[in-house]
Amino acid sequence: MSAPVLEHRHGIRDDVVALTFDDGPSPWTGPILDLLAAHESHATFFALGCLADADGAERTLRRILETGSEIGNHTFSHPSLPELDDDSIRDELERGGVAIEEASGTTLRYWRPPFFHVDDRVREVVAPLGLQEVGCAMMPWDWEWDAARSATFVVEKLQRGSIVCMHDGRPPDEPAELSAPTREASVAAVGIILDAMTERGLRSVTISELLRSG
Repeated sequence: MSAPVLEHRHGIRDDVVALTFDDGPSPWTGPILDLLAAHESHATFFALGCLADADGAERTLRRILETGSEIGNHTFSHPSLPELDDDSIRDELERGGVAIEEASGTTLRYWRPPFFHVDDRVREVVAPLGLQEVGCAMMPWDWEWDAARSATFVVEKLQRGSIVCMHDGRPPDEPAELSAPTREASVAAVGIILDAMTERGLRSVTISELLRSG
């Protein structure tokens, strides 16, 4: 039996939220790390195994950890898992995990299904891997929206314990028409969101830190 999906911790007393990012590492991960550092904040990055050996990826993954953030498993190639058979589902998580762990030097504790496509069968296949599934309380369409729209969407809904899903990368085989060619708008949105959070006394933390919050 898999553990319940972690979507938020609303109702906690600590002034923290968890910003999370999918589909990296990429050239846009570094600028997001810069923004987090400027606000003394951390985040969780759900990485793709197929990108873990890209040029500069190892350095980026290790920087995530060195700056206090953490990394999760977003599968190897970003498929819709319910469309796969059991062996293929297991392979996606295992191959993704091995690639990410070898590049980053860490042991992964969390996973997130691509597109949030998941069902009971997928969860049963993944359960033996011992990973906690992480959902979200909100997700702007930052892969498509401009920065102001994404930031407004998040800031208006944000509360203590929220888990926010955004995107620091782009699956390498994603059709061009499915999203913007870069994540520059996402980076800009993160800057606006962090500024607004600081004004409200909120700080972004990792999923692990969120779980330890009171």
